[in-house]
Amino acid sequence: MAGFGKVGRPAPNSETALLRGTVRAEGSPLAGVLVSDGFRVARTDAQGCYELPLSANRGRFVFVSTPAGYWTDQFYLRTEQATAAGRADFTLRRVEQSDRFDFVFITDMHLENKKVGLAKFQASLREINQLQPRPAFLWSQGDISLQGHSGPDYAEALKLVDMPVRNGPGNHEMMLAKENPREDFEQLFGPTYYSFDWGPIHCIVLDGNKPISGVKDYKGVHGAVEGSELAWLRADLAAQPPGKPIVVGIHIPIVTTYPERRRENPPDAPYWEVTNRDVLADLFAAHQVRLVLQGHMHENERMMVKGVEYVESISISGCWWQSGSGLERGVDGSPRGYRIVSVDGTKVTHRYQPSCESRVDRQGEFYGLDKPVARGAAVPLVFNCYDAPHGATAEARLDDGAWQPMPALAAMNHEIGLAMTHHFRLLADTTTLAPGRHTITARVRWPGGETVEEQTAFTLAGD
Repeated sequence: MAGFGKVGRPAPNSETALLRGTVRAEGSPLAGVLVSDGFRVARTDAQGCYELPLSANRGRFVFVSTPAGYWTDQFYLRTEQATAAGRADFTLRRVEQSDRFDFVFITDMHLENKKVGLAKFQASLREINQLQPRPAFLWSQGDISLQGHSGPDYAEALKLVDMPVRNGPGNHEMMLAKENPREDFEQLFGPTYYSFDWGPIHCIVLDGNKPISGVKDYKGVHGAVEGSELAWLRADLAAQPPGKPIVVGIHIPIVTTYPERRRENPPDAPYWEVTNRDVLADLFAAHQVRLVLQGHMHENERMMVKGVEYVESISISGCWWQSGSGLERGVDGSPRGYRIVSVDGTKVTHRYQPSCESRVDRQGEFYGLDKPVARGAAVPLVFNCYDAPHGATAEARLDDGAWQPMPALAAMNHEIGLAMTHHFRLLADTTTLAPGRHTITARVRWPGGETVEEQTAFTLAGD
């Protein structure tokens, strides 16, 4: 009968209904653990018990935010299952977690190109297993992509990973023809937004995908964190103690300059970025979020907004695995790869890592030096510093000559009409150099003080 749960008990589907449960580990109760219905957040008491008023705005899952020192792969229950039982209990296990560790962030797997992509993706997972120090966990933030029916291949590939994994959805996980576009992702991985702690940090996985009915392809999913997800995000952030490092992951970027760099892009392109970015930027600034990890654009872009660092991280598929067996690059010319995030107490840093067949032992490259360089008073020499943030400055010198300014350049990716970030250009006077072998050195200074220096040999053409 509608309105009743099992054994004639009134189903807890009103604002006044309570969902109860416990969080325990190895037989002992855990106090202070956050539990949510995707809208509200409750905290366990000294006996490990919680009461959660179930809202009409609740999500499809009840989930626990695994606290520092504990873990479980079963961190969620379907809300309908929990409400039918009248409770949701969670059992965690102890896991050693240091205050100093690395984790790996990957995005844009695009395994719909199975013929090329699957083997390369598997190779990257094996490579990640071998990183030293060994990563504490792997954070994957869409696109798998489930629209290309890649779920089983992706799930099978994850069996190669020798560490805990958490997954977030991309726009290509939204099954637009289904009544619940998130159904396929939820069947594989549970909730599309949630949080967890590891050691000293708090990690927030966001959904941020807004399916639009009647629209196909990538334009059918807009970026937005709103409604129940936004209410939960506010509650989750408010539950964190002051000073705790917070890292957020989302697929469609909150902060990006990609739309304005994309040629012939409409003024309103909500499929490229989150539409309520100002709301989120203010919220993250208020809670002193350290780092926001983003995907979607298949490039590296880094910038600070209101004291929070936002990073578009390179796709692990490069340009959708278009290079076949060869070196695969993203749309910004950076070799495909992933991001390694290092935590040392309250300090959070990160770096870009090229992967496998696209692994290079450099942090940037000059274009066109594989051919003889022309003689001239203003020969353009362009350097791509793969992961340089906005605000970086650069200089270069020929052989042992004087350092010369190398201004930022909006170098074009003509295939998609994109002005690329982190490129710099020297207009070099090569008329004073003798024909033959020479070197050029680029030195890029990042706003935070880090310096990248790369030297490359080239041949100067004769008259």
